[in-house]
Amino acid sequence: MKLPSFHLRSSLLVASLVIQLITAMASSGGGSSGAASSMVAALKKYNAMFTFGDSMDETGNICAASSNKTELDVLTCTHSPYGETYFGRPACRWCDGRVVVDFIAQALGLPFVPPSKAKGKDFRRGVSMAITGGTAMNFSFYKSLGIEDPVWNHGSLDTQIQWFKELMPSICGTERSCKGYLKESLFMFGGYGGNDYNVQLLELGLTPLQAMNYTPKIVTAIANGVEKLIALGAVHVVVPGIFPTGCLPIFLSLFGDAASETDFNDTGCLKPYNRLTEYHNSLLRKQVDALQRKHHNSTRIMYADYYGLVYRMVQEPEKFGFSKPFEACCGAGGGKYNFDVTARCGMEGATTACSDPSTRLSWDGIHPTEEVNKVIAGALLRGPYCTPPILG
Repeated sequence: MKLPSFHLRSSLLVASLVIQLITAMASSGGGSSGAASSMVAALKKYNAMFTFGDSMDETGNICAASSNKTELDVLTCTHSPYGETYFGRPACRWCDGRVVVDFIAQALGLPFVPPSKAKGKDFRRGVSMAITGGTAMNFSFYKSLGIEDPVWNHGSLDTQIQWFKELMPSICGTERSCKGYLKESLFMFGGYGGNDYNVQLLELGLTPLQAMNYTPKIVTAIANGVEKLIALGAVHVVVPGIFPTGCLPIFLSLFGDAASETDFNDTGCLKPYNRLTEYHNSLLRKQVDALQRKHHNSTRIMYADYYGLVYRMVQEPEKFGFSKPFEACCGAGGGKYNFDVTARCGMEGATTACSDPSTRLSWDGIHPTEEVNKVIAGALLRGPYCTPPILG
């Protein structure tokens, strides 16, 4: 049932205010520190957070893992104006500030999750395995299809789980003690799948309809990954879907000119590309439902509807405080979408962002702005776009 706009805005506003209040109180000094501690203690439910995924969740692995200056230069998240809104400098995050898992960590009273490839870090309160280019399918699968580009071989779902297993002794000790520790931790597992379709649509040149042939394999890989985490001791697992691809400036810019008028919906998104992500999310939701039934006595598996929330923002941006939903804030592409592969955000001549990123949905044509990430985090913490909500 569709929620009335009033109810939806109220729910998201409350969740957003909770995040803002805790963040502000925790970062301020003086007499508010006790109140902040009480607020955090009241909401704290998890002793740690462990995250997996791709560039949407990246907190530094791609930078920590690469010693190749040429590759780091290509990774424009290491260039200004990335990070300007919150960190005041590039922080190896693909937006102007914090990503979704940063906001969730702050709301739970946890530190930002450090990248697993960082040296000398304490991972007991959390760690991120997410890395730019992360896929649900192993690289060997894409190599069999003729893909050679190493950007898709930084760390697949299975590889990231292996990284986590290698870190477990330093996080929680023995297998027995880890079972007890991990059951009180929050696992953010993806969203995986976005890059799997990027490989097919952008590298292999498949149509969205052709890419659907691989969707069952991709979704099964994600479900199998959840099972592997449960076997390790995970109890609280968030499994997100993926964004509406047909509404992203990169796809509108690359495929919009060749599309017919009937390929666009009333909102302005490309219908064939949205149908692909709708199909992916519908299969994933069914898999999550099956996992919830299978493990209902021992786990709490949460489905996060990224598509539903982001598409609502695209449809009614002004209700969320946004404008120009299809125009990237940062980049030198110009035109309707302000996106050009050769003039992406952070490249030479593309180091100035729009005047107010908090009013935009898209930061660089591919990834959302910090403000969008905050709205998403609030919706996951309190609902209504996470079933059940993280803090429900």
